[in-house]
Amino acid sequence: MAMHPIDWLIPGVLIIVLLGVLVYCQRFIRNSADFLAASRCAGRYVLCISSGIAGFAVVNSVANFELFYQAGFSGTWWGMLSAPVGLILALTAWVTYRLRETRCFTLAQFYEVRYSRKFRICAGIITFLSGVVNYGIFPAVSVRFFMFFCRIPEHVQLWGVNWDTYGVLLTFAIGLGVLFATCGGQIAIMVTDFLQGTLCNIAFLAFILFIFNLGDWDIFGGYVSWEQISYALQQAPSEASQINPFHTSEISDFNIWYFLIGIFGMIYARGGWQGGMGYQAAAKTPHESKMAGILGSWRGIAQGLMIMLFPLAVIVIMRHPDFAGLAEQINHVLDNTTDPQLRSQGLVPTALSMILPTGLLGLLVAVMFAAMLSTDDTYMHSWGSIFIQDVLMPFRKKPFSPKAHLWALRASIFGVALFAWFFSYFYRQTEHVFMFFAVTGAIVSGAGAAIIGGLYWKRGGTIAAWTTYIVGALIGFGGITIQQTWPKVAVFLDSNFHWHWVARHMTKFPINGQWITFIGLSICLVCYVAVSLYEHYALKAPDFDLNKMLHRGEYDTSHEHKKVSKVGLLAQRLGITPEFSRGDKIIYGATIAWTLFWLGIFVWFSLQQFISGVPDSQWLGLWQVKIYITVILAVVTTVWFLVGGVVDVTRLFRDLRKIQQNDADDGTVVNGHNAGDPPSPGQS
Repeated sequence: MAMHPIDWLIPGVLIIVLLGVLVYCQRFIRNSADFLAASRCAGRYVLCISSGIAGFAVVNSVANFELFYQAGFSGTWWGMLSAPVGLILALTAWVTYRLRETRCFTLAQFYEVRYSRKFRICAGIITFLSGVVNYGIFPAVSVRFFMFFCRIPEHVQLWGVNWDTYGVLLTFAIGLGVLFATCGGQIAIMVTDFLQGTLCNIAFLAFILFIFNLGDWDIFGGYVSWEQISYALQQAPSEASQINPFHTSEISDFNIWYFLIGIFGMIYARGGWQGGMGYQAAAKTPHESKMAGILGSWRGIAQGLMIMLFPLAVIVIMRHPDFAGLAEQINHVLDNTTDPQLRSQGLVPTALSMILPTGLLGLLVAVMFAAMLSTDDTYMHSWGSIFIQDVLMPFRKKPFSPKAHLWALRASIFGVALFAWFFSYFYRQTEHVFMFFAVTGAIVSGAGAAIIGGLYWKRGGTIAAWTTYIVGALIGFGGITIQQTWPKVAVFLDSNFHWHWVARHMTKFPINGQWITFIGLSICLVCYVAVSLYEHYALKAPDFDLNKMLHRGEYDTSHEHKKVSKVGLLAQRLGITPEFSRGDKIIYGATIAWTLFWLGIFVWFSLQQFISGVPDSQWLGLWQVKIYITVILAVVTTVWFLVGGVVDVTRLFRDLRKIQQNDADDGTVVNGHNAGDPPSPGQS
C-alpha cells in the first residue's frame, strides 16, 4: 500500500514535538555532568523506558525479524532459557549496582580508579573503536528499512541531478541524531527517548491487534488467524522446525548454541558494552539503577510481542495458499534486490508495507523513526563522549573549562557521525545483523573479566586487565578481517593446501560471529585469572580496597545508600536490601513469580520432550497461550509505565533545577579518586 499524506503527517508531527522538547532541554545543559549523565538525576521509569527504546533500534528490529523468520518459535523457546538468568542479574544488579557505586561516567574512568591511567587510555581506545565499528551499520540498516517499507527508489532526479537516495537519507538520519546528541546531551536524549518509548508502547498494541486474530476478543478483525499460523509453521523442514525447539539441527546460525553462548555473555560481559553509557551513569542512586533493570522485564512485553508477530505474519503470507497472490507481489518487489543479505533484511518491511492500512502505515514509520533516532543519538553520544573522556582527557595536563569541555564532546560526536556515514555507505555486510554485532562485540572480550575482577575481586591485577583487553581486541579484529576477506583466503588455502573443509566453505567463513565471541570471552577469562594470580603470588601485588572505590561505609560521602526498611536474612539472600520500599518489594516479588512461572513451563516441556516426545499440536497450543497472556500484560504494562514515566520526568526537571552544580565532576581522576566526589575520611 502506498504512503498516504496522513501517513507522512504522523512522523512529521513526532519530529516537531521532539524538536520542541530538545529546545526546552537545552536550558539545563550547564556543564559536562549535565551533558554526560543528566547530573545523575534520573529515576527508574524514565531510565527503563528511554534506555529500552534506545536499545530497540531499527537495526535490532530487523535483526530480530531475521532471527524469527528463520527460527520461528524455536528461537523464542531458547530465549526463554535466558529469562531466569536475566532475572537473577536484574535482582542482584550484578555489575550494574557496583558500577554506579563508583560514580564514574564511563567504564574506562572506572578502569583508571581500579587499575591505572594508562590502562584507561588503552581500554578507552579499544572500546571506542569497537563501538564505532559496531554502530557503523546502524544507519545503513535503518535507511534500508525505510527504503524497502516506503518504496523509495535508489535514485531520484531533482534540479537536474541524479541523486543517490541512499546517501541522501543517510545524511538526513545521521544528521538528526547529531542534532539531538550535541544540542541536548543526555538530558534531551533521555526525555525525547522517553516520549518516543511511550508512543511506541501504545503503537505496539495497535499493531498486535491488527496482525493477530484474537477470536472473540478481536477488535480490528486480525490479518492472520491462528489456524493460518499453525499451517504455515508446519511447512518448515522437519529438522528446521519453527514449532518444536528440539528439532532444529538444520538451522545453521540461530540454533541452541547461539542462545547458550548469549546467556554466557549476559553473565560474563555484563556492563562491558558502553553503547548506553549515559544511562548507566544517569541513575539518581544505585538503587534506582537496580529497579530500572528489574522493571525492564515488564517494559519490553509489548515490544517483544510485536517483534515476534510481524515476522510471524510474513511467514504466513509467504507460505499459506490464502496469500499466494500477495507472496508473489512481495517476491516481485524483492527481485530488484540481488544482494541476499539485503533481500533478507527487506522481506519483512516490504511485506508490512503491503498489508498495513493508512494510519497504521504512518504509525509504523513513526515508531521505526523513533527507534532509529533514539539509538542514533544515544550511540553517537556514548562513543563520542568515550573518546573525549577516556582517550583525549587522560593525556591533558590541564582540565577543560566547562564550556570547552562541552564543545569538545560535541565535536567528537560529529566525528563519530562522519565515520558512521562512510562506514554505512561502503561496508559490505556478509552475514546476519546479530552475527555482525557478535563479532564486533568480540573486540571488547576482555571487558567482562576486567569489570568483574575489578568490582568483585580484590586481587584482580592491572597486568591481567591489560592482557585480557589486548587478547580480546586481537581476536575481535581478527574475526572481522577474516570474515571480510574469507573468499580470497579460501581460494588461496584451497589452491595451495587442498583442505576439504575449506572447499566446503568457499564463500563464507565457517565460524560465525557468535562463536568468535565465545572463543574471545573464554580465552580472556583464563588470561585474567591466571595473570592476576601471578601478580599476587609472584609479584606480591597488594590487595585493592574495594569499599573505598565503591563509596561504602565511611566512604559514602554522597549518602546514596539510603535505608528505608528492615530486611531479614532470607530477603537479603534474594537480593533485597534496606533500600527497598514496600512497592519495590511487590514489583520484585511479581517479577520473580512471572519468571519462575515460565521457567516451570520450560522445565516441564523439556522433560516431556526427553521422556516421550511432545507433538507439534501441544507446542502450538503453548505458543498460542503465551501470545494471549502476553497481549493482556502488554495492555497493563503500557498504562503502568506511562503513569510512572510522567511522574519521573517531572521529578527529573525539578531535580535539575535544584541540584548544586559541580564543575569538577567532569570524569577526571586525581590520585585514584573521582575529582568531583566529596572528600572521604582521610582525603584532603
